[in-house]
Amino acid sequence: MKKQTKGAIAAGAGAILLLGGLGSLAFWNDQTDGDAGTITSGQLTLGECVGGGTWTDVGTGAPIGDISSFRIVPGDTVRYTCNTTLTAQGDNLQATLTANLDGVTGDAELRQALITTVDASYAGQTFSGGTDGVQVTANDGTAQPISATVTVTFDSATSGTTGQNQTVDLGNLGLNLVQNTNPDPA
Repeated sequence: MKKQTKGAIAAGAGAILLLGGLGSLAFWNDQTDGDAGTITSGQLTLGECVGGGTWTDVGTGAPIGDISSFRIVPGDTVRYTCNTTLTAQGDNLQATLTANLDGVTGDAELRQALITTVDASYAGQTFSGGTDGVQVTANDGTAQPISATVTVTFDSATSGTTGQNQTVDLGNLGLNLVQNTNPDPA
């Protein structure tokens, strides 16, 4: 390649770099500011259990004053009742209420033998959630009373000495209210 051609290419490249550093080549353009309005987020809250909640022996219907003194055996069912408030506001809001066992500690054999289900009553209806939890839909954004029950059953199929003389601390049993994933738009 000739020196003149190389020089011309270098000069052209330099001119392009200078133009890029000084600004851009502009073409006609325009924009408008529309009055798109405002957007407001909803809310999802669950209040504290009134009085910390209560325990009941489902077999006898008797209240359990101190769950740590109850001696559960295979086939027994105890129920924790939490009376609280629920606020669920959002145009596409759906959520799931489940038992939170993260803080429950103790012997693994006994913990694995305990079957937990959740049910709830609110807005004049009773919802059976089973092991998957209760489905909650949006309300008008005011705190509504809800009675959530967590039923704990010692699996009646437990045999031998599995779970005997073991403990599980249910003092940290709680409720989780988590928004469901909205479906992808079509």
